[in-house]
Amino acid sequence: MTSENAVSLRHQRYLCKMFEVRTTENVSFGIAGVDWTPAQGALRFRPMLLDIYEPDEAPTALRPALILAFGGAFQRGTRKNDVVGELPHRNSAISEYCREFARRGYVCFAIDYRLMPEAPDPGITPTWIAGTSINVDRANFVRDLLGLHPCTQQMMIDEIEAATDDVSTAVEFVHSRCRDMMIDPDRIALGGFSAGGTIAINSAFAQSAKVAAVVALSGRMSIESARSYVPDAQRPSLLMVFGESDLAGTLEDLETRTRYFDKVKLAHEVVHIKGATHFYPRTSEVTRKDGSLTDLETRLEEFLYKHLKLEELMK
Repeated sequence: MTSENAVSLRHQRYLCKMFEVRTTENVSFGIAGVDWTPAQGALRFRPMLLDIYEPDEAPTALRPALILAFGGAFQRGTRKNDVVGELPHRNSAISEYCREFARRGYVCFAIDYRLMPEAPDPGITPTWIAGTSINVDRANFVRDLLGLHPCTQQMMIDEIEAATDDVSTAVEFVHSRCRDMMIDPDRIALGGFSAGGTIAINSAFAQSAKVAAVVALSGRMSIESARSYVPDAQRPSLLMVFGESDLAGTLEDLETRTRYFDKVKLAHEVVHIKGATHFYPRTSEVTRKDGSLTDLETRLEEFLYKHLKLEELMK
């Protein structure tokens, strides 16, 4: 390879899909309690697992990482498959996003977290703001499909606390592997779809997980949480994506929250997908700020390239 070709390839990295992908499955990043009750605590513990997607190469320089959590209304879904619906109203699996970004040069992690049917231990690091309500409509819709009894608001709060802890543990695990895996600890992004997007936001903002950017696909953040956990701009950059006809609970507080982020000067962007419901594929058409069209996956890539400052790695 000539030096000119090497320079050209280096400048395409993170923007173009250049690599085959190597996958390492079922990597343990911790253990967590389930079958929990307030009176007895957790009756058993289970391993928390993740799958790693990375470029099939021998790295010679530090690389960015992307950690993604699956969706499923906190009731179902896995890190391997969280697809719901039929095209065009069908989401792409977070494992698929991981694979596509690994093709660009990222080290990607599709992570596990505990679900409500497991009765997870909510832990001792509360993030839910006392006195605020939580929407359980979507959770109970899915629970009905699964043949489960309706959940209460407290069950939902306990679930979100537990799942947020799991995401934060996964972020800590990735940081612990940065040296071995040639990951730049200052260029780690976190995100997810639906429930996964919500707990990614919680982990990054309420629990201050060490990430540089967050990409939330139809994740929720209340205005109360924004005001409590984003008092200034010294937080990760945030991209929030929504379908035009997304779930009511997901779109709640959107305009108020956006104005608040503008006020505190948080680096943030909002992407609306025209004609989409809560479920949309990575190939969905979206509009950039300048009015030009692209697809959702490319829009995520452009956001991460900018806010992880990947151009600096090209020098």
